[in-house]
Amino acid sequence: MINTFDELYVYFSEVYLTKDRTSRECDLIEGLCRLNKNDHVLDLGCGHGRISNELARRGYRVTGVDWCERALEVAVNDSLNSGVEVDYQSKNFLSATWDGQFDCVISWYTSFGYAGDKESQEQLSKIKSMLKEGGVFLIDHINRDRYLANRPAANVEERDGNLMVDYFDYDVRSGRLNIAREFNCDGRVLEAPYSIRLFALTELKGWLEMSGFKEVSSYGITGEAFCLDSKRMILVGMG
Repeated sequence: MINTFDELYVYFSEVYLTKDRTSRECDLIEGLCRLNKNDHVLDLGCGHGRISNELARRGYRVTGVDWCERALEVAVNDSLNSGVEVDYQSKNFLSATWDGQFDCVISWYTSFGYAGDKESQEQLSKIKSMLKEGGVFLIDHINRDRYLANRPAANVEERDGNLMVDYFDYDVRSGRLNIAREFNCDGRVLEAPYSIRLFALTELKGWLEMSGFKEVSSYGITGEAFCLDSKRMILVGMG
């Protein structure tokens, strides 16, 4: 069993997490968060840094946090090769002393919901405390209702004849999507299972409001008003 988001994930994700996609997503983040130049942005669950590094290229001060050290190595190397500066850190941000330091905190591409409900709610309260007065929190997640309407059994990504296969099993009692991930590479099969909490819009919005966020609004991945058919669920709350 291997790390779900280690170098093999980075290898496959380069196929669909393209530079054009990253640019479009950063355009959306800038617009929804109404970022100003020199704003300090915290990217929680930054992974291999595609969003952090692009925001830094655009002139923002960026801190990226992730627990996967291999992904952070990729992020740091990309930032050095691109000539941009990002403060990358491997840590549990719940223990960080960052009260009131950030203009914007983002949790992009389903980086939230791996912990249990109690810890996840603690994370939202911590995020609220890390924002400056009037700061913005943006969270991008799976649209649970669209997922349940379609109920895909699996998803397959292919690169150079190698496969990354995700088998899905939704637990209606816990609200968690259990993913049995398999990497089929060079004749080897490696397993990397993980689990993520899915949310109805009203539930996640309620969690944000209970954590002190105000004026919580919802969007789809192109910035449209959120609806049942939206491919993603994006919430923006004011600190």
